[in-house]
Amino acid sequence: MRIFNFLRLIAFFVFGSLLLMACEDTDNDTDIDPELLLVNNFIYDNMNNYYLWNTKMPILDPNTQSDSEDFFNKLLYEKIDKWSFITDDVDELNNYFDGVRVEMGYSLQGYYLEEGSDRVVAFVEYVEPDGPADKAGLKRGDLIVAINGGWITEDNYADLFYDEQLNVGLGTIENGIVYDLNPTVNLVAEELNINPVLQTEVFDVDGVKIGYLAYTSFISKFDDHLEAVFSDFKNAGVSELILDLRYNGGGSVESAKLMASMICPASCVGKLFLRTAYNEALDEAIKNMYPDTYTEQFEDYFESNGNNLDLSNLYVLTTSGTASASEMVIYSLSPYMNVVQIGEQSHGKYYGSITIYDEEKKHSWAMQPIVMRAENVDNSIDYSVGLIPDYEMNDNYEYELGDSEEVLTSFAISLIKGSGTQTNKVLKSVQKNACIPSDVFKQMENPLKYQMYKNLLK
Repeated sequence: MRIFNFLRLIAFFVFGSLLLMACEDTDNDTDIDPELLLVNNFIYDNMNNYYLWNTKMPILDPNTQSDSEDFFNKLLYEKIDKWSFITDDVDELNNYFDGVRVEMGYSLQGYYLEEGSDRVVAFVEYVEPDGPADKAGLKRGDLIVAINGGWITEDNYADLFYDEQLNVGLGTIENGIVYDLNPTVNLVAEELNINPVLQTEVFDVDGVKIGYLAYTSFISKFDDHLEAVFSDFKNAGVSELILDLRYNGGGSVESAKLMASMICPASCVGKLFLRTAYNEALDEAIKNMYPDTYTEQFEDYFESNGNNLDLSNLYVLTTSGTASASEMVIYSLSPYMNVVQIGEQSHGKYYGSITIYDEEKKHSWAMQPIVMRAENVDNSIDYSVGLIPDYEMNDNYEYELGDSEEVLTSFAISLIKGSGTQTNKVLKSVQKNACIPSDVFKQMENPLKYQMYKNLLK
C-alpha cells in the first residue's frame, strides 16, 4: 500500500516527530556497531508506531540486538503475521514493486513426490515473454525434476528462485516413476520489466463475448495498460469476464480499486470499495486529526471509469497463491455482483503493508510491515481462512493460459454457457485432469515469499 505519506503525517501529529529516521544512540557504553544501532532503532521506532499488532510485540532493547533482520523478526506477531519482512536493499525493493526484477522469468509450483519424502518436482505455471525461461524454450506445463545435476529437495528448492545461474533438468512421470529428459536447460537470470498483463483473449461463445485476463501482480506503473485492456474488452462487446488471478500475490491497492471499478456494475460508483483499520494509537490519532471526516479517512470508494464493463457476473480463477490485492478484488466486489470463484482456496491475506525506509539515506534498510486490516462493505470476510471457491478445482498445466480448453477456463466458459448467472451457487469439487497424478504428488505449502519476494529474502 502506498499510504506512507499519510501515516507519516499522523505519526508526526501523535508522537511529535517524524520517526522515519533512526533514533540517536542513547547507550554510549555499548559495544554494538553504531550503524547497527541506527538500523535497530529505525526498526523499533517505526514498528511501535505503525505495526498493526504493535501491542503484541515483545519488549526488546534495540541496543542489545546484534542482528537487525533477526531483531525485526522477533518483533512480529507470528500467530497471524506471515507477511511482514525486512531487506537491506531499499532500491531493490522499490524496483520489485515497480516490476523491475532480476529473475529467470518463470513461475513455479513445487510438489512432493510422495508423503514423507523431501524430494520435490516443480511445474512451470507460466513464463514471462522474452525472459530467460522463455528464451530457453520452457513453457507452461514443463516439469522440472533436477537442479544443477542433482534432485530437487526441500533444501535446494529455493535455489530455483534465488540463484542467478541454473542448470535444470526436465522430466516426466509415469506410474509414479520420474524419468529425466535430455538435454538439460541452462538459465541465466536477467533484469526484467514485468508487465502483469500476461494474457488476454476474447472468446465468442454462441454470440456471447467473454473476456479473459491473466493478471500476475497489481503494479501501478502498468495501470494505463490495464485500462487499455478493459477498453479493448468494452469495444469488443464483452459481457462476461474470466479474471485469472491464480498466480497473483497482490500489490497496489489503488490498482486493485482501478480494476474493480472497471468490472463492477455501473451503479457501484461512489459506493464503498474498502474500509481499513490501523493499530489503536493511529486510529485514535486519525480520529483526533480529522474529527469531522473521520470515517472517510478509513474508506475507499469505487470510482467512475470510462472503461467500466457494467458486469453482473465475474468468474475468478484462484489458487493458494492468490493473495492480498487479488483477494481484495474478489471480496470487495462480492456484495455488489455475482462473483463465481473457481479453483483453489486463496491465500487468506486480508492485511496491507507499507514500505518504510530512511528518507535521509543514512542506511539502505527498508521494511514492509503489516499496518492495516481490510474490510468490505458488509464486513463478510472470514479472517481465519482464505476465500473458499464456489467450484473447487486443482490447478492444471496441460494447456496454455488463455486457451479455451485450459481446464479452469473451460469450466468457467461452461458455466457461462449453461446459465449465465449462478444465483444458487453450491460448492462443487470437480475432477482434476490427469496431467497431475493425484496419487503421486502432494502440493508444497510454499511460503508466499517464494512467489512474491524471491529476489529479496535471501
